[in-house]
Amino acid sequence: MRRWQVILVAGGLLAGFVLQAAAQTLSASPYFPVRQNGRFGFMNASGQIVIAPQFDFADRFQEGLAPVIIGRKYGFVDRTGHFVVNPQFDFAWPFENGVALVILDGRYGYIDSKGNTLVKPQFDQAARAFCDGLAPVKVGGPFGKWGYVNVQGRFAINPQFLMATDFFRQVAAVKTEKGWGLIDTAGRFVVEPNYEEIRPVSDGMAATRFRGKWGYLDLAGRMQVAFQFEEARDFRDGMAAVRMQGKWGYVDRRGRLVVNPQFDAVSNFFSESLAQVYVAAKQAWGYIDTRGNEVIAPAFEQTTSFSEGLAAVKSGGKWGYIDRTGKFVVNPIYSDAEPFSGGIAGVEKDEMWGYIDKTGKTVWPLSK
Repeated sequence: MRRWQVILVAGGLLAGFVLQAAAQTLSASPYFPVRQNGRFGFMNASGQIVIAPQFDFADRFQEGLAPVIIGRKYGFVDRTGHFVVNPQFDFAWPFENGVALVILDGRYGYIDSKGNTLVKPQFDQAARAFCDGLAPVKVGGPFGKWGYVNVQGRFAINPQFLMATDFFRQVAAVKTEKGWGLIDTAGRFVVEPNYEEIRPVSDGMAATRFRGKWGYLDLAGRMQVAFQFEEARDFRDGMAAVRMQGKWGYVDRRGRLVVNPQFDAVSNFFSESLAQVYVAAKQAWGYIDTRGNEVIAPAFEQTTSFSEGLAAVKSGGKWGYIDRTGKFVVNPIYSDAEPFSGGIAGVEKDEMWGYIDKTGKTVWPLSK
């Protein structure tokens, strides 16, 4: 899906910076970025301007701060619109757990919510957040190695891996020349790197490929679900999507099929207890519940997850919104539509963006 785009030249390269609309605006921070007369500001859920349009770009609020651009440099403002971190970075991501990833002169580093440098920008690549007190970072250029730094910027695990993922409950998946394994926060292998692929640990399980088949390991490296699937995705809320004989279904943490493989495509996760499923014979998407029962028959060209009781779906080449019965509550008249968050959603029509509420009423007029 497309969103508002602002094209800026940063560091000599053409970069597209995307305004994440309501889909990624936290309901706990009900300020929404808007554009007026070529400037970005923020409105509340009623459509009232709360921070006057004055920025070249504005992203969503998270943890009380929002990244904004002035003169091609990123800084952070609070909910009063005052700069807490002055514009100085080439790129910046929203805060997570009190830390934000930033880029300066092509190097990645981290700052705290007061703008203090936690980890000097020095890495070729870096993860967005610290997990279990560590963040994977890459040094040495395109063919460099990954290691892990702590919030003081010191390497807790020296760069030595071809790939590295976030920690989850003191365990992370990494790749060496031998293959994929799992390490602890001291860098010791709890699972030797003997596997063809291990995906990031999620919900206490790691999707793992061995001899061409996928299964699941737990955090101690014990096989919890046998290697039997053609493809396997991450667990969430005790369920994971798997493919067998070309069809997709869902398994529980014991590997039992809770939704038999019968669909040509499925969403990675259930959202509000519903998952999106695709039936090739009908060339359409619909929704099932956690037991595999059809809740909304396949009838849509594209779908999104349910959010706040509604889902954006595409029908007849246009986007609208349905409720959990499959009934349209906002008719499909838009060229693009975001999931609801904080009671409103971003929509596009005729290359103009705005916000609507759950009845389809305009909260912020469509504009360029």
